Parts: sequence; C-alpha cells; structure tokens
Amino acid sequence: MIDERTRKILLAIIKHCNVIEQTKNYFGDSYKEFEESSIYQNAILTPVTQIGELVKRLSNEFRNEYTEIPWRNIAGMRDIVVHNYETIDKLILWNVADKEILKIKEFCIKILNER
Repeated sequence: MIDERTRKILLAIIKHCNVIEQTKNYFGDSYKEFEESSIYQNAILTPVTQIGELVKRLSNEFRNEYTEIPWRNIAGMRDIVVHNYETIDKLILWNVADKEILKIKEFCIKILNER
C-alpha cells in the first residue's frame, strides 16, 4: 500500500510519460527525426527532467522495495540534463523516450492499481 504523497508522485510521472508519448506522436516516431530537430529534443528533455526530479522525491523505502525500475539512472539522467546539457548522448535520450518511458509508465500504473 502506498501513501498519498507517493500516489501523487506516481501520477505526475505518468503525466510526463504521456507528454513524451504525445511529443513522439506529434514529431514522428523515428530517431532520424529526433536527431535532426533540436525542438524535438528539447520537447523530450523537459518531461525527462521532470520525471527525474519526481523520482528523487520518492522515498528510499519505496525505491528499495521496487528495484525493477532503475531509479538511480533516472535521477542521474535528470542531473546530466540539468548540469551537463552539452554532454547528452542523443541516442541514449531517444532510447529513454522510445523504450524506457513506457516501462516506467506501466510500472506506475501497476503500483497505483494495486492500491
């Protein structure tokens, strides 16, 4: 059973995952389009940053209980985006947006439905 604070964080993560999905639908679901468009890249970076920030707000107990999600990597991606923008690997960012976001969203929905 999760507390209200955690529930709100998970709902916010889902919201940002949906933004990434909508962005991909708008710009196109191809790495080539993503790689060539700084607007597309920035549109993905913002929700990725927000998800990383939200993950940092989850309790250590929660993150330790649900180890199937790479919480540390998600938070680390946020730090890279915020502090070292120029070092972001576009392919890694694309893989996060293309594959990992769906896993995170499905996990959050699963946990909320268990409640």
